[in-house]
Amino acid sequence: MRKLTILVLGLAVGACNHSSQPANQHQAASADSVLYSDIVRAVTDSLQQFPQQHALFYRRGLLLFNTHPDMALKDFEQAAKLDSSNTDYWACAGEAALVAGNHATAAQLFTRALQTSPNYPFLQYKLATAMVEMKQYASADSLADLLPKSGEGADQAFYLKARIAVDHKDTVATIRYLRQAMTVAGDHPEYDALMELADLLSTQRHPDALQYYVQAWKLDSTNAEPMYYAGRFQEQMQQQDAAIASYRKCVVSDPGYEAPYMALGDIYRNNKNWKDAYTFYNMAVKTAPTDALAYYQRALSQEQLGKKDMALEDYIKASSFRKDYKEAKEAIKRLSK
Repeated sequence: MRKLTILVLGLAVGACNHSSQPANQHQAASADSVLYSDIVRAVTDSLQQFPQQHALFYRRGLLLFNTHPDMALKDFEQAAKLDSSNTDYWACAGEAALVAGNHATAAQLFTRALQTSPNYPFLQYKLATAMVEMKQYASADSLADLLPKSGEGADQAFYLKARIAVDHKDTVATIRYLRQAMTVAGDHPEYDALMELADLLSTQRHPDALQYYVQAWKLDSTNAEPMYYAGRFQEQMQQQDAAIASYRKCVVSDPGYEAPYMALGDIYRNNKNWKDAYTFYNMAVKTAPTDALAYYQRALSQEQLGKKDMALEDYIKASSFRKDYKEAKEAIKRLSK
């Protein structure tokens, strides 16, 4: 089952005015080298002259957040100490603690942020997120009940409840809450939540899985992953023509994505259509030139088409990329006779 990651989406967008990506890239560089890197140096120099300027600590925290959330946390906390009434400072400190994996500290900081802005749904949501990470499910669920059930952010309450249900291994409740989240999110659902819901329904062979895969694809038609899984589901449901169409959409969306080429090759191989199988396995090899399986399948297609010399070359390549590839080694022996 896909890991439900909906609770860490939108990091600090609402509270920090700074879009970010998951930041788990803790570099080995020393603190000084980071603080005096090209992008941060100017703010660090300014802080040497104006150490009481909370806005400078906040600005440097934003610059550090993506790559060094632990260092950003210190700057956000310092900014908050200098200006304890500023909600953004406490909120960003909580976000940095959450990303750095310090969930207890995150809960404390989001609580402080809520003291400056009571009943702010975004902060309630983030505090509940930290509580879920600490497995304080009752408190998190109570906070989820405080979130609005309509309008902007209404889906967050259901995402929280879905995450709690996941942790309790309650698939029925997870699906129910994710469906509710999709309903209130309207045209702006979370990608990971859509994919999680589609995956859960797919395992149950429920036909609604397809609509959620398609909806996830429509969020970004250059992302081929949803249509690939749609094709997998359609194959599972014995809808081969529909699966082929989905895989072909993948190829158009992202020509560099190997998986649909392999899937199409497998369909044609299973149908003994070796010419078309070769075409797609060949594309897979070009897309992923170190994939042993792609070379093996292309070799198998070439062998069936009577191109044994070319097949042998590919079997050898497959074996070179996977040293323990028993089937490839057996094929090499067979064609070397």
